[in-house]
Amino acid sequence: MTISEIFLLVAGLAVIIITIFLVPLLLQLRRVGEKVENLVSDLDRELPPLLKNLNETAAELHTLTTSINRKVDEVDKIINVARQASDTLVCTVDLFKKTVLPIITKVGGFSAGLFTLFSFLKKARHTNSEED
Repeated sequence: MTISEIFLLVAGLAVIIITIFLVPLLLQLRRVGEKVENLVSDLDRELPPLLKNLNETAAELHTLTTSINRKVDEVDKIINVARQASDTLVCTVDLFKKTVLPIITKVGGFSAGLFTLFSFLKKARHTNSEED
Protein backbone atom coordinates (compact mmCIF):
# COMPACT_ATOMS: atom_id res chain seq x y z
CA MET A 1 0.00 0.00 0.00
CA THR A 2 1.31 3.33 -0.99
CA ILE A 3 1.06 6.59 0.73
CA SER A 4 -1.50 7.91 -1.73
CA GLU A 5 -3.72 4.85 -1.15
CA ILE A 6 -3.44 5.32 2.64
CA PHE A 7 -4.25 8.97 2.19
CA LEU A 8 -7.30 8.14 0.05
CA LEU A 9 -8.41 5.53 2.59
CA VAL A 10 -8.09 8.03 5.48
CA ALA A 11 -9.81 10.71 3.40
CA GLY A 12 -12.65 8.30 2.55
CA LEU A 13 -13.07 7.31 6.20
CA ALA A 14 -13.07 10.99 7.18
CA VAL A 15 -15.78 11.75 4.62
CA ILE A 16 -17.86 8.80 5.86
CA ILE A 17 -17.43 9.89 9.53
CA ILE A 18 -18.22 13.50 8.69
CA THR A 19 -21.29 12.38 6.72
CA ILE A 20 -22.48 10.24 9.63
CA PHE A 21 -22.28 13.27 11.96
CA LEU A 22 -23.49 15.83 9.45
CA VAL A 23 -26.66 14.03 8.31
CA PRO A 24 -28.38 14.14 11.76
CA LEU A 25 -27.22 17.73 12.21
CA LEU A 26 -28.63 18.74 8.83
CA LEU A 27 -31.88 16.89 9.57
CA GLN A 28 -32.17 18.71 12.91
CA LEU A 29 -31.46 22.03 11.18
CA ARG A 30 -34.20 21.25 8.68
CA ARG A 31 -36.69 20.54 11.50
CA VAL A 32 -35.70 23.75 13.25
CA GLY A 33 -36.13 25.65 9.97
CA GLU A 34 -39.61 24.16 9.52
CA LYS A 35 -40.57 25.15 13.07
CA VAL A 36 -39.25 28.66 12.52
CA GLU A 37 -41.23 28.84 9.28
CA ASN A 38 -44.39 27.66 11.10
CA LEU A 39 -43.77 30.20 13.85
CA VAL A 40 -43.36 33.02 11.34
CA SER A 41 -46.54 32.01 9.51
CA ASP A 42 -48.43 31.83 12.82
CA LEU A 43 -47.14 35.27 13.73
CA ASP A 44 -48.14 36.63 10.32
CA ARG A 45 -51.62 35.22 10.81
CA GLU A 46 -52.17 36.21 14.49
CA LEU A 47 -50.22 39.43 14.81
CA PRO A 48 -52.46 41.78 12.76
CA PRO A 49 -55.65 41.06 14.78
CA LEU A 50 -53.63 41.35 17.97
CA LEU A 51 -52.22 44.71 16.88
CA LYS A 52 -55.70 45.87 15.89
CA ASN A 53 -57.03 44.95 19.35
CA LEU A 54 -54.09 46.67 20.94
CA ASN A 55 -54.76 49.85 18.96
CA GLU A 56 -58.45 49.74 19.92
CA THR A 57 -57.53 49.27 23.57
CA ALA A 58 -55.08 52.16 23.38
CA ALA A 59 -57.79 54.37 21.84
CA GLU A 60 -60.26 53.39 24.57
CA LEU A 61 -57.64 54.12 27.23
CA HIS A 62 -57.02 57.51 25.65
CA THR A 63 -60.76 58.28 25.67
CA LEU A 64 -61.04 57.11 29.26
CA THR A 65 -58.04 59.17 30.31
CA THR A 66 -59.49 62.26 28.64
CA SER A 67 -62.81 61.70 30.41
CA ILE A 68 -61.08 61.22 33.76
CA ASN A 69 -59.04 64.40 33.23
CA ARG A 70 -62.24 66.35 32.53
CA LYS A 71 -63.87 64.92 35.66
CA VAL A 72 -60.80 65.81 37.73
CA ASP A 73 -60.95 69.37 36.39
CA GLU A 74 -64.63 69.56 37.34
CA VAL A 75 -63.87 68.24 40.82
CA ASP A 76 -61.11 70.85 41.17
CA LYS A 77 -63.61 73.58 40.26
CA ILE A 78 -66.10 72.20 42.80
CA ILE A 79 -63.42 72.09 45.48
CA ASN A 80 -62.44 75.68 44.72
CA VAL A 81 -66.10 76.81 44.95
CA ALA A 82 -66.48 74.93 48.24
CA ARG A 83 -63.30 76.54 49.55
CA GLN A 84 -64.59 79.99 48.57
CA ALA A 85 -67.92 79.23 50.22
CA SER A 86 -66.21 78.14 53.42
CA ASP A 87 -64.08 81.30 53.38
CA THR A 88 -67.24 83.37 52.94
CA LEU A 89 -68.90 81.51 55.81
CA VAL A 90 -65.89 82.12 58.06
CA CYS A 91 -65.96 85.82 57.18
CA THR A 92 -69.71 85.92 57.87
CA VAL A 93 -69.29 84.23 61.25
CA ASP A 94 -66.49 86.63 62.16
CA LEU A 95 -68.63 89.59 61.11
CA PHE A 96 -71.54 88.19 63.14
CA LYS A 97 -69.32 87.78 66.19
CA LYS A 98 -67.97 91.31 65.87
CA THR A 99 -71.24 93.12 65.19
CA VAL A 100 -74.33 91.20 66.28
CA LEU A 101 -72.98 89.37 69.32
CA PRO A 102 -72.09 92.56 71.25
CA ILE A 103 -75.58 93.92 70.50
CA ILE A 104 -77.19 90.69 71.72
CA THR A 105 -75.05 90.84 74.85
CA LYS A 106 -76.10 94.45 75.52
CA VAL A 107 -79.77 93.61 74.90
CA GLY A 108 -79.46 90.60 77.20
CA GLY A 109 -77.86 92.73 79.91
CA PHE A 110 -80.51 95.43 79.47
CA SER A 111 -83.33 92.87 79.67
CA ALA A 112 -81.77 91.31 82.77
CA GLY A 113 -81.58 94.77 84.33
CA LEU A 114 -85.21 95.48 83.46
CA PHE A 115 -86.24 92.11 84.85
CA THR A 116 -84.38 92.87 88.08
CA LEU A 117 -85.96 96.33 88.25
CA PHE A 118 -89.47 94.96 87.73
CA SER A 119 -88.84 92.27 90.32
CA PHE A 120 -87.65 94.89 92.77
CA LEU A 121 -90.63 97.16 92.08
CA LYS A 122 -93.00 94.23 92.41
CA LYS A 123 -91.51 93.30 95.79
CA ALA A 124 -91.58 96.89 96.91
CA ARG A 125 -95.24 97.29 95.99
CA HIS A 126 -96.07 93.94 97.52
CA THR A 127 -94.44 94.92 100.83
CA ASN A 128 -96.13 98.38 100.78
CA SER A 129 -99.54 96.84 100.29
CA GLU A 130 -98.97 94.45 103.23
CA GLU A 131 -98.06 97.31 105.55
CA ASP A 132 -101.29 99.17 104.85
